[in-house]
Amino acid sequence: MRIEVDGRPATAPQVASTDGHFTAMQVRGGGVQGLEHHLRRLRTAHLEIFGATLDTDRVRGLVRHALDGRADASVRVVLRDPEHVAVQVADPRLPPTAPQRLRTVPYLRPFAHLKHLGGFAQAQWARQAVREGYDDALLTGPDGAVAESSIANVGFLEADGGVVWPTAPHLRGTGLALVEASASTSARPVHVDDVASFAGAFLVNSVGIVPVASVDATSLPDATARVDELRTAVAAVPWDAP
Repeated sequence: MRIEVDGRPATAPQVASTDGHFTAMQVRGGGVQGLEHHLRRLRTAHLEIFGATLDTDRVRGLVRHALDGRADASVRVVLRDPEHVAVQVADPRLPPTAPQRLRTVPYLRPFAHLKHLGGFAQAQWARQAVREGYDDALLTGPDGAVAESSIANVGFLEADGGVVWPTAPHLRGTGLALVEASASTSARPVHVDDVASFAGAFLVNSVGIVPVASVDATSLPDATARVDELRTAVAAVPWDAP
């Protein structure tokens, strides 16, 4: 793993804080799919958290510097204060190959619309779900409203193939935005009791799209065919150089 801050090797104090915000992207062939969504996320979060304008052209240059010609990678851009930009470069990530089994948990992320640091609670719920034999946690509100998984948006499929996004507080992911640009989608409240009425479900983030097999003890219809269609549609979105 390579970590730079402002284009220089990072020191421990520079990456120790869990305050701030970030975006995580996949680089393939030197390009990033939905790059504009990542940059918009960083700009709007920076203004809200720090009250400062972020120079995204500078961010792009720092990402290129940290990649150092590497064509395929996972990249994380982290802003822990108004001025300094950390870029982390690691091996590429791939989505899970098997449909995911989700366990509902009674938790919503604070300031859910921001991709902020310090996500211990959601990570701990995910670890607990895995220990109980599931693949991930599905975050829900006090009334059973479905929000998101610990690391991805969840989409529910209607009989006509349309996608429904739950409206409980959640992070609007870059993968979600790519699906919206490629398919018929809508948004409305979805509760745990509603899950069985859908024709399937999937998880999506910057790593990819994967079907959902079940939520708690409720098995869902096989969404593999529709997810393959969504993957094909999203694959047509251009990959832009940082």
